[in-house]
Amino acid sequence: MNARCAWHLAMALVPLVQAPVEAQGRWFKGNTHAHSLNSDGDVPVDAVVRWYREHGYHFTFVTEHEFFTDVAPLNGLFAAGNRFLVIAGQEVTQRVADPQHTGGVRQVHVNALGTSRLVMPIGERNIATGMSIAATYARNGAAIRAAGGIMQVNHPNFIWSVPLADMMDLPDSTLFELWNGHPTVYNLGGTDSTGQVMLSTEARWDSILSRGKLVFGVADDDSHSFKPQDAENTDLARPGRGWIQVRADTLTADAIVAALRRGDFYASNGITLRDVRTTPTEYRIEIAPAGDRRYLTEFIGKGGRVLATSTTLRPSYRITGTEGYVRARVSDSSGRMAWTKPFLTP
Repeated sequence: MNARCAWHLAMALVPLVQAPVEAQGRWFKGNTHAHSLNSDGDVPVDAVVRWYREHGYHFTFVTEHEFFTDVAPLNGLFAAGNRFLVIAGQEVTQRVADPQHTGGVRQVHVNALGTSRLVMPIGERNIATGMSIAATYARNGAAIRAAGGIMQVNHPNFIWSVPLADMMDLPDSTLFELWNGHPTVYNLGGTDSTGQVMLSTEARWDSILSRGKLVFGVADDDSHSFKPQDAENTDLARPGRGWIQVRADTLTADAIVAALRRGDFYASNGITLRDVRTTPTEYRIEIAPAGDRRYLTEFIGKGGRVLATSTTLRPSYRITGTEGYVRARVSDSSGRMAWTKPFLTP
């Protein structure tokens, strides 16, 4: 047996985390934001893909800055039916000119997920002039849809760039990074020395949902740093810090992207859910316990109001129809969290 065949055999034997099978499909663990040496990561793209395959993921998108990755050779090496898949994508590194802001520009990046070709940002050096941030979202979103993909709004608090008002008219079914694993994108928001407040990504989500817009929150890595010697460096954008669990009938690019469009997934930075179910009258969750950790589930509605709480492993909420929307946030005694799909009420 030659070395290449031996390597393929070894990869085929790598244990993959298998999510439980549900009546409406199976859970597939995936990442929607990753970089290699083809843009600003620190290892070749095959090493990026190998990391996700070897760490129990079922799929990853490859999202380089202004570089479209041909995933066919990568799938030839790494893909296995209903076990692992690489899906094409890109980070559209859009900037908007603003002389009053840090560096004279605002960073308004979006991911193009499941696209068939490169989508170029607006403007010279990717800087749009004379346009609002909201207008770039509309233009880039249309270009991504024309290329067969779905748009994900990335790290709105990166360099404190995106005012909430520019996110309020995002179209339904847009994805946005509720939790990004990069250490300098400031998911929790903050207030500067002048008293200017930038909301947390979760508070942004509630503001958008309260407007009646159905936007879906994603957790992902925005991974750049894969070298083993940097594994404990919390100042680097390491993999494994955020992911989604997508429910689909099969592991194909079309099935995963379709599930993302309908919001059939939950986001996590450490908690596993066995099931999430909604009907017009009830929202039900089943938590997969880890060790002796304790769990708190908060059902949240319009304005970010906590509607009810539960400390059981099978929390449920009876929907009255007056909440505006219902979503859930599950946290554990180690500080890990999971966030579920919002359900709009009439």
